[in-house]
Amino acid sequence: MKSLQLSQDFNADDFLKHYWQKKPVLFSGLINNFTDAISAEELAGLACEDFIESRLVTEFDKGNWQLRSGPFTETDFSKLPDSNWTLLVQAVDQWFEEVADIKTLFDFIPNWRIEDIMISYATPGGGVGPHFDYYDVFLIQGLGRRKWQVGAPCSAASKLKAGSELGTLQSFEATEQFQLNPGDALYIPPRFAHWGTAETESLCYSVGFRAPSVAEMIEGFSDFLIKEQDPGLRYQDGDLSAINRSGEIEAALLDSSFQMLAERFQQKQKFINWFGCYVSQPKYPELVQSLETPLSAKEFAMLLETGVVLQRNPSSRFAFIESQGNSSVLLFIDGATVKFALEHIENISLLCAALELDASILAELSLNPDMAELLRRLLNQGSLLLPE
Repeated sequence: MKSLQLSQDFNADDFLKHYWQKKPVLFSGLINNFTDAISAEELAGLACEDFIESRLVTEFDKGNWQLRSGPFTETDFSKLPDSNWTLLVQAVDQWFEEVADIKTLFDFIPNWRIEDIMISYATPGGGVGPHFDYYDVFLIQGLGRRKWQVGAPCSAASKLKAGSELGTLQSFEATEQFQLNPGDALYIPPRFAHWGTAETESLCYSVGFRAPSVAEMIEGFSDFLIKEQDPGLRYQDGDLSAINRSGEIEAALLDSSFQMLAERFQQKQKFINWFGCYVSQPKYPELVQSLETPLSAKEFAMLLETGVVLQRNPSSRFAFIESQGNSSVLLFIDGATVKFALEHIENISLLCAALELDASILAELSLNPDMAELLRRLLNQGSLLLPE
């Protein structure tokens, strides 16, 4: 596994205090001796696969960005000119270990917050136009040079270009401008307008951080609660009096129904349980495949004795919550929950942090029978993988 390091000048505490979710900032030379984890040709190859999300953005008419979705063919690329287009490929960290390693640079932020790493290849003049996102992003420059302009924060009320599939802003006024070279990184908080334009042939690694919207949390938590509701609990109006106006809904009679709903949304522990499951769900669950022949406890123990190394499935998500009040820790893996005694929290933290579990780590974790059984289950279900 390739060793990546942040510049010694970068201070995580200072960044989190002064910039995280507050204002953009450029980090020149953030990654020491950065070299590209993928080539433009390899990126184009991924874009030709029908199971990978890819987009092609062209601007052959100034100010008019056109979007096409993949998969593409070699012929599609051969017909393109030498400038003014961008190829974007989503979740490249799922397919290239060297790209997945980039995520380890941001271990000062809980890793369940990272959505994926999108990589864009742009020819001179290429870009996707002025836009904004609802999530945090680190834009790491690889090959070439790219100019970034940053504007003021936007909102849902910000006007977009009519008919734009890219969410292009109707108007954009830059307040800051940056030029990024290999190893530089630009942090953009949610909602800040930004616009990148390649000055040379260019690769950009976008590390996006997930943040569920209120609407998503209402929908997801509601679905979670629905499964446990007693169908006999319904709207009641036992205090109904004779009516004078047919069709009227008396607001006072809704109080008990509203109270029933409010009480269910105020169950914090259930919200915690749901949230952990929700944010640990894989982006691509179909890529977490069970072993064709599951290992028994004896077979797994014998496997560990060989000094095997287990790797985290790039599609799997691990997270945990220290449960307050009942001395336990809830471990969330790929949308499921496992409960452990609080004394195991250091092992749980180690399991969630490691992309690779070597023989010494596996031996330490397996000292506890429950943890050994968990590792076996994770290997059988595909959340952990044997090296190729």
